[in-house]
Amino acid sequence: MINIGIYHKSKITSFVFHPVKGTYSIFTEKGKLINIDNGEVIEIKYSNNGVTIKSLDKDYGTFKKIRFIGTEKENSFKLKIPIYKRVRTFEDNLLVKLHDYYNHFQLINNIDIDNYVAGVVESEVGRNPPPEYFKLQAIICRTYALKNIDRHTAEGFSLCNKVHCQAYHGKPKSVLIKEAAIATNGIVIVDSNIDLITATFYSNCGGQTANSEEVWKQELYYLRSTKDTFCLNENNAVWTKKIAKSNWVSYLKKHNCSDDALNHECSIEYFQNNREQFYHKDDVKIPFTQIRTDFKLKSAQFDVFEEGNYVILKGKGFGHGVGLCQEGAMRMAKMGYSYIDILHFYYEDVHMINLESLAFFKADF
Repeated sequence: MINIGIYHKSKITSFVFHPVKGTYSIFTEKGKLINIDNGEVIEIKYSNNGVTIKSLDKDYGTFKKIRFIGTEKENSFKLKIPIYKRVRTFEDNLLVKLHDYYNHFQLINNIDIDNYVAGVVESEVGRNPPPEYFKLQAIICRTYALKNIDRHTAEGFSLCNKVHCQAYHGKPKSVLIKEAAIATNGIVIVDSNIDLITATFYSNCGGQTANSEEVWKQELYYLRSTKDTFCLNENNAVWTKKIAKSNWVSYLKKHNCSDDALNHECSIEYFQNNREQFYHKDDVKIPFTQIRTDFKLKSAQFDVFEEGNYVILKGKGFGHGVGLCQEGAMRMAKMGYSYIDILHFYYEDVHMINLESLAFFKADF
């Protein structure tokens, strides 16, 4: 079971809790309050620096924190929050407490990791990929979650529901995704030291993945640049962006480009030789990742063309380019490659292992 901060950073002061499957016991700091099932609705509001609990016909009082604990094998609930139009369904348990510094709630979904993984897979990639890809993404998401399990410890939970950790929108609608999470139960990816890998992924590499140190400075042996022809005809394989030439010139000047250099013929144009780490020309040396951030580009892999009063950036891929290329992996799955084959194509010399075995190998003898 892990704790996920849902609706992270949202200023929620009221919501409706409605069981969908199973029965729930409601606990407060004073102990057990009531049991509810899917025929009941509970309204929660912030009031007088506390959490008030009401049903349709009874006011149960005000408390400091509340736990909704599922009591059956499978439990799920809906949350209707006034500031959001969409009603979302979550599995397992819910903790409601007052935020330490602000007058609103902190909502924490205490959930079985495989239920969480299934929710992440659907939130990250949707319901269209083939089942074999869902298995691969489930293993990657599980590994990523456990690798970063302490990211929000200071805030009282393990991971948030934003892309800062992994996108998580609640219970998946796809039965295939749920089955993929269950089929890969407990499987994670480790390196040669039996440590969980940094299981990074993104949309499209544009034909070549990146070395980890080219993006984050840390060199990891299993995150090596590799040619990837599988993603070349997918949706996010190429892109273009038009920028005013004056803006581009000003940007280069801020990075030590001289007027003399800019006056040379074809001084504006630049062509990457495969993936390059730096835009390096004359006295200018700028990390392509920085240019990507500064101009809000889809990727750091692009060529520069001059066209009248504009500069045209013609790029490849979508995302940082390190690790698994999702569109390439999806294409491989459609072509019949197994999730094991796909995983080893993008992560070099890694191993899949069950969490129980991981605990055994990590135990002190």
